[in-house]
Amino acid sequence: MGSTGTLLTFKPRPSHGRICLVAISFLTLPLTIVPAIQSAEQIPLLMLVVIVGLGVAIIISGLALALWFPTMRYELDDQTLTLHYGPVLSYRIVLSTIRRIRRRNLSLSIWSSIRFPGIALFTVPCSNVGNLIMCATAAANGVLLIETDHATYGLTPTDEEEFIAAIKARLKR
Repeated sequence: MGSTGTLLTFKPRPSHGRICLVAISFLTLPLTIVPAIQSAEQIPLLMLVVIVGLGVAIIISGLALALWFPTMRYELDDQTLTLHYGPVLSYRIVLSTIRRIRRRNLSLSIWSSIRFPGIALFTVPCSNVGNLIMCATAAANGVLLIETDHATYGLTPTDEEEFIAAIKARLKR
């Protein structure tokens, strides 16, 4: 396989995932931290610390993920496809391991890592296709599945046809 050194970068489809992450972060405050503090006299101190600590962790994590939302991208070189999301996610797919590319609507299971309207990250269990490794701006509808020898990945490139054509062109080399 010859190397041309060409790196193509594809952006994901637009979505409201960033807004969802910020909203969930800020909803954590009135739903967990405030009631815990208001009930401080009735809750053991250790439990109060754990509840407030988890709430703060959710807020910080959600805001960090929202901050990194614009960094989501798919980079394609002659040998690999790399999915990126800020400093927390980078999946490398060797092109020669790709077996099938298809578009699906997913049936999500109740168990998941991060999947909200407009964003799906990390491993997401789906009842109709099994576990997916996601880096997408959609959790269920119109997700492009890339099936490899080892895993199945879910993505949502803006120009799906151009993205698939670029992968297929590199596979033919």
